[in-house]
Amino acid sequence: MFTPNKGGSGGSEDISDREWQIRTGRAIYILQQTLPDFFDVGLVSSIDPTKTPALIDSKESDLLEVQNIYSPKVRLMYTPPVALPSPFPRTLGLEGLPLYLASSVFIRHTMKTLYSDLRVELHKVAVQGSPHLEGAAAGTHSNHQRDKSLFIGLDVYGTTRVSGGVGRWQIDSTYSFSPISGLIQTHTIDSIHPAPHQAAYDALRVSLSSVFGFGGPGPGDIRPGEVRAVNSDKG
Repeated sequence: MFTPNKGGSGGSEDISDREWQIRTGRAIYILQQTLPDFFDVGLVSSIDPTKTPALIDSKESDLLEVQNIYSPKVRLMYTPPVALPSPFPRTLGLEGLPLYLASSVFIRHTMKTLYSDLRVELHKVAVQGSPHLEGAAAGTHSNHQRDKSLFIGLDVYGTTRVSGGVGRWQIDSTYSFSPISGLIQTHTIDSIHPAPHQAAYDALRVSLSSVFGFGGPGPGDIRPGEVRAVNSDKG
């Protein structure tokens, strides 16, 4: 039913308001159901509509193949509470589904290496935007009026393998949907408490550099933009 870390339809075509609502609702459902199992199964990014009659009405869906809930150009963004030294931009970011998925693999692998008994608990889920599209006719298209985002607050718990101490992180994120495709186009990490140490960003940068072939072994060897850093001024 759910497909971790596999791509599907790009979903960039023009779709009806009803299909848009189905896609955004599908993504919201998947995130709610699968984020608590992130450290067991990884990031779930796709779904097979033909195998989930309780989730969506397949007769109403225009596309029945396995589909990704993320845009191929999804952007992950986070502004640390304290600015990092050069070459890191003020707002850190990754752009593109391969980098987004790779970053989730890195985070999961690193956390499981350092901690045991990892678990995720959702403490708040809130949907905002586009109430007027509910019940829209199958053929209507209101791209300029579509606006929906999902706020998710979660807690991550784990036991340090070295000392046996219990760690806890509170992470708040906002997922924004494309008004065209109904796919997640931006994942903004609003806050992380406690905030990660700079070493975590260095390790992530080096890991992605080794996988995708840009940059070198040290911060000074990467030119700004090579790791697709997204500046907060970019639209």
